[in-house]
Amino acid sequence: MRYGFDCGIWGNLFGVPTIIADNFLKIADSSQLKVLLYLLRNNGKTFEISEIANALDISEDTVCDSLLFWQQYNILPSDETGTMAEVNSIFSAPPAEKYEYIPENQNDSYLRNSSEGLNITPSEIADMINSTPKLNELLVVAQKYFENFNFATQRSLVWIYQYLGLPAEVILMILEYCSSLKRLYIWEIEAIAVDFRKNGIDTPKLAEVAIEHMRDYAENASFITRIKRMFDMQRAPVTKQRKYIMNWKSENYPYELIQLAYDKAVEKTGNNARIPIEYIDTILKRWKEKNISTVEEAEKDDLDFKNVFGKKKKKKV
Repeated sequence: MRYGFDCGIWGNLFGVPTIIADNFLKIADSSQLKVLLYLLRNNGKTFEISEIANALDISEDTVCDSLLFWQQYNILPSDETGTMAEVNSIFSAPPAEKYEYIPENQNDSYLRNSSEGLNITPSEIADMINSTPKLNELLVVAQKYFENFNFATQRSLVWIYQYLGLPAEVILMILEYCSSLKRLYIWEIEAIAVDFRKNGIDTPKLAEVAIEHMRDYAENASFITRIKRMFDMQRAPVTKQRKYIMNWKSENYPYELIQLAYDKAVEKTGNNARIPIEYIDTILKRWKEKNISTVEEAEKDDLDFKNVFGKKKKKKV
């Protein structure tokens, strides 16, 4: 039996970018796809985390995880004010165009965003490998990163090397970075390569700096997201809150200790309607001054303080 889809009987339709259908149906889970489809269906509108959760009948934690998934792949941006950016701005890149392969002397007027339009055959790649030692070395080393080093992968690397003009050393650094994150997706490798090309990142030294910044950004985003979930924050942290949170990251406070400080701050203030972030920071700094680095040490310190305070109170009576 063959299956198809008759759009006519369904009335109004909404678009799903081809990058989603081509690259994410295998790696995105059902909740992640639900969240993205909901935002695409409501193009131009903005929503709170709780509104998305209620609409899809999933937990707010699941919504946060799903949004982070799309943000990590640069599919969905987030706005610094804490509300989701408009969906119609998500896919602002122009559609890929077909073009003839230009082996050398490229310039930005020919630049495209992917290798999809590169008309080249396996035999032509073989000829290029035989005539270009550097390209041959690149493909030989690149094989170790891919379980299936197929024609599409080879075409992509040829496109990055010959068309974008990135040196083999820089391309291998991109592969190493994507491999370390377990995100060896052709479209993502090409996106990084295009970004490098447009920004003049064409030496190993410049690439090393750029990749370090990318790692820092990803780590910071992951840390902030985890704190948001821990504190049940419905919006992205404002600038002042972000400074405190990033300082906790630089101080290497364990998540468990931050959670305990949050619980004690909420207990002290009586509610968690407003995140007592300054008080949390005060608790963490006090523990650091006492060389307290575990939950057990913090709990013991709190108990010792209560015992001392209780004895002093009895003496006064």
